[in-house]
Amino acid sequence: MTGSKTRITATWAAALVLGALALPGAAAASCAAHPTLDTGRYVNIDPATRSVTTVDLEFVCGSLTRDNGDGTATVIHGADPHWTIRLWGSCSPTDCDWGTARAEERNHRSVLLTRYDQGFANRQVTLVPEAGQLMVVVTSTYSDGRSARTWVERFRPL
Repeated sequence: MTGSKTRITATWAAALVLGALALPGAAAASCAAHPTLDTGRYVNIDPATRSVTTVDLEFVCGSLTRDNGDGTATVIHGADPHWTIRLWGSCSPTDCDWGTARAEERNHRSVLLTRYDQGFANRQVTLVPEAGQLMVVVTSTYSDGRSARTWVERFRPL
């Protein structure tokens, strides 16, 4: 390509030759082997819930950009694998979008944990796969002095 330059320093070339540059491969392997949970949309099995109504679960391989210190950058695809969770709560006339949050994997990648700070309440959300469904546990602590509250809801894939 015209105007395109590829720059490999001696250190990078040696690392490639010796196989010492394993980060991109390791990241790609991590992305390829990720899901212990099924991605997609889940809906509460209780249509009359007053808690969370819908869950969107997504796995993102992600990329990291590293500054090479010489005005160039290296993009490593698949180097930031993570889960995102988007929740909707029961509101009227339409459900409230809680937004998207990054989730941490726990218990050997079978449990996801995230937090939402909604001002009046801090919520810890735990997602656990269970017999083709998703169990969602929401523990809320309130800034106005109300007692903490925990909901356990079950969701089915849509």
